[in-house]
Amino acid sequence: MSPKGLLFSLIIPVLLSSCALRSVSTGLTKYQEAVLHYETKDYYEALRLFEEALPLLRGKKEEASVHFYCAYCHFHQKKYIQCADRFNYFSETFLGDPRVEEAVYMRSHALYVGSPDVRLDQTSTREAVHALLDYLDCYPEGKHVEQAGVQLETLNRKLALKELNSAKLYHQLTHYRAAVVTLNNFQKDFPGSVYDEEASYVKANAQYRHFKKEGADQKKLWRVAIKYCQEFLNHYPDSEYALTVRAMYKDLSSIDEPENP
Repeated sequence: MSPKGLLFSLIIPVLLSSCALRSVSTGLTKYQEAVLHYETKDYYEALRLFEEALPLLRGKKEEASVHFYCAYCHFHQKKYIQCADRFNYFSETFLGDPRVEEAVYMRSHALYVGSPDVRLDQTSTREAVHALLDYLDCYPEGKHVEQAGVQLETLNRKLALKELNSAKLYHQLTHYRAAVVTLNNFQKDFPGSVYDEEASYVKANAQYRHFKKEGADQKKLWRVAIKYCQEFLNHYPDSEYALTVRAMYKDLSSIDEPENP
């Protein structure tokens, strides 16, 4: 045997022996070691050990706890999608567990925390909204109700701003009809939004410009533009946009009503 081979044959038993001694010396199961790592906030190692222990715990009382711990390990590592999926699995699988309410809420909380910047796609934000609504429906007197309500309002505000920004972009690109359609949907989906004043102004302005762009013989467009200006001035007479809307309304009123339908 070569010297290298001899050295290798000597090292391997030593390594195996040290691993065995460590396991024997701790006297802990892999699950217990995982819990120990979790409690010391070593979430990466804890998750690894929990995942290794899971196949050995199928059908045992610790199985639910493994999934619960794993979900929190993902959360603490800011892996919010995986966290939400794990909590969702827990709540759907271990129905009689006293931690189900917490799992249902934590699924929504993880999605809330992971909600992207308003400039990005908001698919996960909408998923978070649905998850929060699920929690509030299932636990109307739950211990996380107040926090869930605040988070729901925050996410709805973000979605409203996203919609408003889309409409403003259409307006900027002179796609006035698309801007108006988007803003009508905005006001339908987010009634009483904190952004309603600006949305109402942009809608009136877009309709006014749409009428001007299409030509003064568009009777229906003229009527709608008049209507949106009147609605804005009725709701926001002291708005910073009121002067501009009054000017648009005055200009529209000075035009003889188009004759075509």
